[in-house]
Amino acid sequence: MRPFLIPVFPALMLLSASAFAQQGGKVDLPDAAPVPQELPEGEREPDVPQTEDPESAAEPADPQESGEVADEPQELPETQAAPLPSPRPDAPESPEPDAAVADEVPVDAPRSRQSTAMPSGEIACRARLRELGVAFEEHPPQSEPEGCKIAHPLTVSSLGGGVALEPEGVMNCAIAEANARFVRDQAQQQAARHLSARIAAVNQVSAYICRPRHGTRKLSEHAFGNALDWGAVVLEDERRIDVRAYRRGSPEATFFAAMRKSACGPFTTVLGPGSDADHADHFHFDLAERSNGSTYCR
Repeated sequence: MRPFLIPVFPALMLLSASAFAQQGGKVDLPDAAPVPQELPEGEREPDVPQTEDPESAAEPADPQESGEVADEPQELPETQAAPLPSPRPDAPESPEPDAAVADEVPVDAPRSRQSTAMPSGEIACRARLRELGVAFEEHPPQSEPEGCKIAHPLTVSSLGGGVALEPEGVMNCAIAEANARFVRDQAQQQAARHLSARIAAVNQVSAYICRPRHGTRKLSEHAFGNALDWGAVVLEDERRIDVRAYRRGSPEATFFAAMRKSACGPFTTVLGPGSDADHADHFHFDLAERSNGSTYCR
């Protein structure tokens, strides 16, 4: 057995020395992966041409250009500002309603709104007062729980023709017009005939007041601003003639008798001295509506 081992061992030693010599006497591990060996030309795969830049290929496609919507928002680099959205078109401004149209009351509006409009008759009455020279102002509507009310009252301070109403009184337009016409057409003529002077002022003792008639539960015409009571007249010569009983045949007695008679017609109710105790010191003139247009003068 010994003769066989001796020739083999020298052969192995020669092979190890040959490999060590080929490596230059050094044994090191490779720093990089081994370079692949080139294959023969017949076994190589055909080269694929590169059609796009590798950097651009790594970027995601723009969803707007590809028509696809990205599932998650893409984060932009810190050096690149986020694009601002396109400004929205300004919304058209709603036109403000025309003032004239806004003030109009619709046809189907509640009656409570329509009732605040002044009727044409009240407007026409005020125009006639201006022609008569009556001084007046609009007064807030009057309404009391007892039923007293005036829808379109006036505060009257003059009956026209330079005749003052002292103190000023609240009343409806109709009674103001009736008194103004009565002063102009009747009272001034009677004063000039019997007292030799014109009337400068009428002292009124009751206009609008919420109360019933004396001795009854029925509301007075004063409760509707439809009556005016005269307590005295002041003449241009500064004489004051109080309404009361005078000696028969005196200028004052003939004046009041003539004035009282001429008042029946322009007013539907005329009461004064001699009618009853309640009217012993004043004249009561009103426009109460009665059947067949009758009057009550005492």
